[in-house]
Amino acid sequence: MVEEVPFVRGHSKSDTKVLQGRTLFIAKDIHALNETQRQIPSYLQICIVLTDPDLNPVEGDLWLYYLENGEWKETTRRLLSPAYWLFPEVPRNRPLYHPVGADYIYYDPQDPETTYLTQKELMRYHYHKLSLRPTIASEILRPSGAGYQCQISNQIGEPCPDHWKNVDEEVADGDATAIYELYRMWKTDLYNIRNPTAGVYDPKKVTIRAVIKRESGMWYCNIARIAIRTHGQTFIDTTSFTSFEAWQWRTWGFDKNPATNDYWTLEEIADLQIGISLRTYLGVGWYSRGWCTQVFAEVEYYAPQ
Repeated sequence: MVEEVPFVRGHSKSDTKVLQGRTLFIAKDIHALNETQRQIPSYLQICIVLTDPDLNPVEGDLWLYYLENGEWKETTRRLLSPAYWLFPEVPRNRPLYHPVGADYIYYDPQDPETTYLTQKELMRYHYHKLSLRPTIASEILRPSGAGYQCQISNQIGEPCPDHWKNVDEEVADGDATAIYELYRMWKTDLYNIRNPTAGVYDPKKVTIRAVIKRESGMWYCNIARIAIRTHGQTFIDTTSFTSFEAWQWRTWGFDKNPATNDYWTLEEIADLQIGISLRTYLGVGWYSRGWCTQVFAEVEYYAPQ
């Protein structure tokens, strides 16, 4: 900080000087003492890093309060870089100071023994630890209707647009109802799902689970991919895996919505579509065909803050 300040030369002549930093502060302090008989109050400057329990930085929010006349008051804060907070104007000599942090996937224990601090303790306080929010519940959301597209060529059971009825059972029924793809090009079905019922909790994670198998051919052939659609965009898992001729699980999990790269909301889950992409892999004199008999979404929820 730089300022022009007045000063008095000899014979009561006044002039100005450009001062900065500590020199400026001392000049202002002397001026205040001359004019009001009171010094400018000096503040503590406190820097605190918001972290997880293992001291890894967390890109959340951090506030610092101080107790004055029985009331908690908030200090000025400034974000230096993600997780690093500066409090440049912390009043001195208050009975207690109290940092409070917040983040979507963490909560602040607000332990009275470690986060209600004297001034001396605050000056040694460099890390504010948050704890992971526990999972309180989960629910299964199964297909409930036709979604954006129904492309897969064949089925045992209901034809398009009702393929969802072949993969919505609570217990996978194998070859009793299923869908499969005869052709070599990838084809995708998408289905609407039932609305979430845990309306008072924040979503933690969405995992899509499917029961698939390979008909004939080779183990290395990629013949099934999980698909989801959110915010008008379709995302398809391209991870390679070993396929079997017996029914097997495939899973694809999301801590964040892939369209927004932000944490899931209940509205996004209500609008989510899930599905499967299948094909037949053609070799020389052989084939590997993709089948699916069940697909659903599992949603985990955080405990309330």
